[in-house]
Amino acid sequence: MKQFLSTFVISVVLCYVFLFFGGALIFENYLVILVFVALIISLLITAFIHQETKIEELEARIKTLEGQCDSKE
Repeated sequence: MKQFLSTFVISVVLCYVFLFFGGALIFENYLVILVFVALIISLLITAFIHQETKIEELEARIKTLEGQCDSKE
């Protein structure tokens, strides 16, 4: 949850910087758009980070299983 919140805060800041430098001219109510876009970005980033963690755990499991197979032979 901490990782998601930190990702969300970073996304809000980046979206705010974008809106400050001209993005607000595109949208009327920039605060709603800001939070919505930051939420989408942070969800995507969190999903990728979680996926990366799972891949690393699986790689470690495969290495231990390969080590067990090598020791039996």
